[in-house]
Amino acid sequence: MFLRGQMQNAYVTHDLDKAMEIVSERFGVEKFDRFNPDMVVDTPDGHQPMVSRIASFWAGMLNFEIIEPVSGFVDHYVSMLPDDKTDAVPRFHHVSLRRESIAEIDAEIEKLGLPLAFRGPISIKDAIPSLIFVYLDARESLGHYVEYTWKSAEGWEFVGWPEGRPVW
Repeated sequence: MFLRGQMQNAYVTHDLDKAMEIVSERFGVEKFDRFNPDMVVDTPDGHQPMVSRIASFWAGMLNFEIIEPVSGFVDHYVSMLPDDKTDAVPRFHHVSLRRESIAEIDAEIEKLGLPLAFRGPISIKDAIPSLIFVYLDARESLGHYVEYTWKSAEGWEFVGWPEGRPVW
């Protein structure tokens, strides 16, 4: 089953700081991990720069991510946001599925036949341990994107994979 291994729900917002306030006040989230990736991703149209601001937190065994698109190749994020740029409410964007190898990701992508949105990182300036992510456009069948994620053991530790949480 292709949707096994869900490890994250991800949202997009026009304003990360306000979105964090909303989530914190409403749902009692006390700690967010913050990242400001400035990277180059592989797209169907070649390599593209992408800059975003990200906050994430764990709620039990599920990671939640909030993304504010900043510049570059961000249309796939912006397209899921309301026209009102003052509206900071996070909007659902994708699920992320953990996989144990890049080969496993590639094999599933081939079988699914969903369009590639982008893949990365080709390069990354923020020092995140080894990771590969692939976004597929599943909006026609699920209404949102699907991300496959592979990380080294150090990468999973870096993002705080909960101790004792099984991979599947």
